Amino acid sequence: MALAAFLVALVLGWCPLTALGAIVLAAIALRRIRRPGVARTGNGLAIAAMVIATGILFTEGWLLGELQTEVQESMEAQAVDSIEASMTVLPAVAAEWEERSTPPSENERAEFARQITAQAGAVRQVTVTRRSVEGLTDPTISTAFNASCERGTVFGNATFATVPATLPPKLVLRSIEVEFAGVRVQLPAADAAPTTPPSLPPTSPLPAPSTP
Repeated sequence: MALAAFLVALVLGWCPLTALGAIVLAAIALRRIRRPGVARTGNGLAIAAMVIATGILFTEGWLLGELQTEVQESMEAQAVDSIEASMTVLPAVAAEWEERSTPPSENERAEFARQITAQAGAVRQVTVTRRSVEGLTDPTISTAFNASCERGTVFGNATFATVPATLPPKLVLRSIEVEFAGVRVQLPAADAAPTTPPSLPPTSPLPAPSTP
């Protein structure tokens, strides 16, 4: 059993479940070896298996934590860049919008940025204050932010979609809404009120039947 634990840890230890299995096998082997009247062969293999499997688990946990930190930092940087670009007139790099939905036109994007600039001035710094993720197969990232501008602070919300098969996930804007001094603007623009179907013209009353 000590040899089996060593081989499992050495060959299949890259998988967390098999690494745990190797630790369990090694513990069982050590317990059996220490019984009275049992030859103490394989003690070193069992200990080596436990050390290897434990080291692999710690390494995988560290790598997973590093990857999670990298993904979070990348998503926040992308969100800040997209928000700042969408609020800036003639940005150096335009914000990328989701193509699966109906993205706003160039004129709508320019008008959105002009309205913000007219109200609050140029954007100096964008800070993401909250981020949440919804959905598994097609996740939507919702962010709340505040933007420090020349004449005050703008508060808003932005939603992002992710480009499939990208790691760290590539974010593309789906919508953005900001509010400053009671003025609220958003992209894409709010849908116009639904039109009511035309009503039929009133019918004239039927003539009363004539009596003989």
